[in-house]
Amino acid sequence: MSLPPRPAASSSSATAKAEVIQPSDYQYQDRRAEPRQDCDDRGALLYMSEKQVITCRIMDQSPSGARIAFDNVGSIPSEIWLIDLDTHMARRGSAAWSTPTRMGLKFNFVQTLVPGQPRPQRIPQEVFDVWMKLSGQIKDPPPPESDGDDVLYLD
Repeated sequence: MSLPPRPAASSSSATAKAEVIQPSDYQYQDRRAEPRQDCDDRGALLYMSEKQVITCRIMDQSPSGARIAFDNVGSIPSEIWLIDLDTHMARRGSAAWSTPTRMGLKFNFVQTLVPGQPRPQRIPQEVFDVWMKLSGQIKDPPPPESDGDDVLYLD
């Protein structure tokens, strides 16, 4: 297989300008299956494998995905839970893309959490506990009151 001969370089090629080809707008249109709704909801990411909870802002979302913003978090596990604290939704999914401070998520499970109701069967206990705590439904117990007899004297 032989390649076609290259054209000879000319002195005018040094002054020739490059042609800029811009793709059509169609290539950059939103091609998601479902439209995203802009929002600014409070959220929490749960990395179950590391037992890590990361607060975040949900910037837009649909039933099948969301875009979130957070502080730099490092490595991202394959399974992620997102809790929307404003709409009381728990979603399980994975990262579709990420940058140091933003991530796109693709969901494979969605469940509404109802304040005052028991944990839904398909929601892990750890996810439910985080939702209960961060949504203000349970409070950390106050520290025990001291009566002043907690002093230890050493001779």
